Amino acid sequence: MSDGEPAHAVVIPTFQRRESVVAAVQALASQTVAPHEVVVVVDGSDDGTAEALRGLDTPFPLQVVEQTNAGASRARNHGAEVSSAPLLLFLDDDMLAAPDLLEVLRRRHAAGADAVLGHIPVAPASPPGFLLTGLDEWAQRRRDRLAAEGARLTAADLLTGQLSVRRAVFEELGGFDETFTAGGTFGNEDTDFGRRLFAGRHRIVFDADAVSHQLYTVTPRAYLRQWHQCGAADVAYVRKHPDDLEEIFGAKRPGTRSNRYVMRPLARVPVVRDLAAAGLRSVALALAARQPEGELARTVFFKARNLEYWRGVAEGGGMPVARGLRVLCYHAVADLRAAPPLRQYGVPPALLRSQLRVLRRTGHRFVTPDEAVRALTGGGGLPRRAVLVTFDDCFSDLVSAGLPVLQEERVRAVAFAVADRVGDSNRWDQEIGAPPLALLDAGGLARLQHAGTEIGAHASTHRPLTSVSHDPADLRREVAGSVETLEQLGLRRPRMFAYPHGENDAPTREAVAAAGLELAFTVTPGIAVPSDELTAVPRIEVLRRDGAGLLFLAKVGSGGRLRMDELPAHARRVRRRLSRVRHRLRQGAQTR
Repeated sequence: MSDGEPAHAVVIPTFQRRESVVAAVQALASQTVAPHEVVVVVDGSDDGTAEALRGLDTPFPLQVVEQTNAGASRARNHGAEVSSAPLLLFLDDDMLAAPDLLEVLRRRHAAGADAVLGHIPVAPASPPGFLLTGLDEWAQRRRDRLAAEGARLTAADLLTGQLSVRRAVFEELGGFDETFTAGGTFGNEDTDFGRRLFAGRHRIVFDADAVSHQLYTVTPRAYLRQWHQCGAADVAYVRKHPDDLEEIFGAKRPGTRSNRYVMRPLARVPVVRDLAAAGLRSVALALAARQPEGELARTVFFKARNLEYWRGVAEGGGMPVARGLRVLCYHAVADLRAAPPLRQYGVPPALLRSQLRVLRRTGHRFVTPDEAVRALTGGGGLPRRAVLVTFDDCFSDLVSAGLPVLQEERVRAVAFAVADRVGDSNRWDQEIGAPPLALLDAGGLARLQHAGTEIGAHASTHRPLTSVSHDPADLRREVAGSVETLEQLGLRRPRMFAYPHGENDAPTREAVAAAGLELAFTVTPGIAVPSDELTAVPRIEVLRRDGAGLLFLAKVGSGGRLRMDELPAHARRVRRRLSRVRHRLRQGAQTR
């Protein structure tokens, strides 16, 4: 590295904290090691932050980058993308770097460290407040623990408030997961990055001399909001890393009777928890303002904090444990009313969007294909009302009309492709008088996969597999052959399968298992649970007539057992039963 090449790119994300971030940038002017570059990513602030930063006269290259409010993870990744130095130092916008911070970090990297964690005490200039003493004590305990001889670092010790990492390592890990802190929420992007960093056998060290002081200005109200968001973030983290469930939630489970028997159960009741949280929050904030050092104020405040946390956990879907999974089965994302045989199998994009949104509004949680596989194979849990979205056949409209909706609604789906018909049309439907509809070609499937949709196999030709189950060679061509063909197209080897027309029997299920597939889906109604047969997972077939209202929710809630075409018959049965009850009541009255 030449003297003229900057050792570090300092990346600072900021949102609505103009004074803090200006102070953080100005503190970097006193560094003993230069040159370096500083990138501040303004994450949707409208408080004049960008203008104030551009008005600074700094002895180092300063980039001010603006983006819409996408959260700290996206801001940090953005800053890394536009910088060029071989070392990255991530600082929060309230961190005041000690004059020798970069010198200490550079020295540790020169000695072989891939990542360096430092000490983050509270800045003396922090305004006095209710939370300051506890934070300062925590920072000192952290320093003493990590600096002790033989100390073992863990992912939880990594804090993005101050983190120095080699660019090559950062890029190898794919940066920060932007689903954490999306839209400006709080929590766990650092722990997630740390978990991946430690899993990669990189050399991570702690240096107590790498100091940045935190100019702590978080108000009690903001602190409670952070804990609420942290509850939901912990759910998201454990959904991604199910092995860490006990480590994450075990550390935060309330130990007192009031918390165990009041706070956590209370947080599970939707309307009651919001009313209780609002009331307790108001009392806690009032006491914190009037007597911040009082024992009553501290007791009430931290009970409010616990309730906020568990309320966030509940709103995030609850602790991921063994639960049922509703698997939705779609076909075309198009208006097919002009094609009578397929009329109900085309869900227009506007209706798809409405269905996804109404599910989210009613507390359903969309899970990723990875989560679904782990949960059904016994390797992880699910949030409450978990939903997996799947598409059969891979019509071309899945990219042109469906993918924009999935991306807008942040839904990761599985799409099952007919291997020998890739780039062709739906010949199986044409046999019953349907018009030809284009199927995605290899490029379209690759685009879907790149966008986050997993590609599964839907047999080779879409024949009902029960019609070939008597012929082992033909059955293998349809099942294992479809997996091999899709892999030969340059796609990831499929691990999931969907039976054409949902038809399966014992030989077809054995063929699926022999092909090494982890899950195979039917169109038999039901809610999938971990104890189900993995080669016959039920699905809920979504049709156009289902709409996006109460009847659609009832169908999803029942696992597809409540069908719209059966509603009139259900209604007639109910009317007959009510009529018999009224008749018996009249007979009883006449007898008396």
